[in-house]
Amino acid sequence: MSRRILSVFLAVMIVAGFAVLSKADVTGSFDLDIALIPEGAQTEAVKFDIDFQANLQLNITLSGITFGADLGFGVTGVEFAVLSLTTNLGALAVFDQFVFAEPFGCFNFPVGVSNSSGGIVGQCSGQNVVPIGDGDGDNIIDRAVGFVKKRIQLELNIAGITLTNLALFEDVDFPDIQGINASSGLNDHEHDHFDTVTPYFVGQINNDIDDQTPTFGFGDVITISGQTVSGITVSGATALCASGNNYIKKRSWVYEVNSACTAGFGNGTTPLEGGAKTPLLFEEETLSISGIEVGGVTINIDTTFRPLEPISSTIIATTSVLDLADITVVFSSDNITNLSLSQISVDIVSGNLSLSLIDLGGDLDIDLSFATLSVVLNPNQNPADFAISLVSVDGVGLVRADFTLGISRGNINLDSTTRFSGADNLSWASTSFSLDVDGGGGISFGADFSYTPTGMGTTSISLGVTF
Repeated sequence: MSRRILSVFLAVMIVAGFAVLSKADVTGSFDLDIALIPEGAQTEAVKFDIDFQANLQLNITLSGITFGADLGFGVTGVEFAVLSLTTNLGALAVFDQFVFAEPFGCFNFPVGVSNSSGGIVGQCSGQNVVPIGDGDGDNIIDRAVGFVKKRIQLELNIAGITLTNLALFEDVDFPDIQGINASSGLNDHEHDHFDTVTPYFVGQINNDIDDQTPTFGFGDVITISGQTVSGITVSGATALCASGNNYIKKRSWVYEVNSACTAGFGNGTTPLEGGAKTPLLFEEETLSISGIEVGGVTINIDTTFRPLEPISSTIIATTSVLDLADITVVFSSDNITNLSLSQISVDIVSGNLSLSLIDLGGDLDIDLSFATLSVVLNPNQNPADFAISLVSVDGVGLVRADFTLGISRGNINLDSTTRFSGADNLSWASTSFSLDVDGGGGISFGADFSYTPTGMGTTSISLGVTF
């Protein structure tokens, strides 16, 4: 889709919104984020790279139907547009989304990591992000915006039973610059296009996966949940051709379509059974049981089944000891069939003190510990929140100490965190400041500053209006 077509489409939406303004309920927000990235810290005054990012969220409700638009703009122009429709048809709730976005590539990831080594974590930094969209197929990058996906969720509630169906139609080749998810250590997207020279042909389509041309697939997630008379909640989800998370620049969704569920797998010499256009593959089954009460202990159980993989499960037990402390114990297993534990964590909260103990191998040996003490300084006059957080590693000792100070005066909130870290001796690692101002009338202002031994880091300034 060319920028001109998308611009006309968005203009029609805005005009239509103004046409029904007298009868519709209009709400939303506009946020402007400014990032200042110093090119170095070699002198007192240096040049800065500036990145302007704007986000307009608009919801128009008319006759029980809510039309939504989530629009993102950057230095390169329109970056994404998420158009939605929400309504209720009796007991049936409908939530429909169309997602359009500009494809991006990255020409320089942080030093020491590369895509081939599987070491990329998080998104590519803004000054290295390059639009690579080609809308007319002439092999020249013209920064075109393309169709990414359609998501439609239907939710039906009958007699206390909730049935939800999420259908996904998605471009499985759309570029993703998220890299590896830091928490899971896995690449959430199946194909990352880091090349900034080769265009991504958003206006074309083929059946070849993992290339620079859109390939569309279908996925579906069916969820059923309900509650017993004793208050126990049971929920189960079946995912077909869908798993993980999906990212575009600045937005993400749970579940993305498996690239194996595309037309390319149905057009070979051996067609699919019954003449199906795409395969329908079982991805995973999840079962959650929460709210089990046993002797003052609340237990929640989450279990996941995946083909050709061991059954994984997590058990969370929460209780209170003599109203002095709340204790939460989490048992995680990557292979419940052999009764092995992969991780055990214990969280203890008592007043201003919290303690977390983590056993990464499930061998009843504490590998990590986190302790936090929170107090209020001068509570009667000009109070301030102060917290000390300590991190200890087995065999190493104390490796990190954070000191946080929070001050609130009227509509102004100021937070500052100073971190000391090191394997042998703690040394100053960083100091950050965060300022938030509520100007009233839906107007807000915020700023974030950070400093390290090498100099000033990225500064973020945000302005927001809610209406």
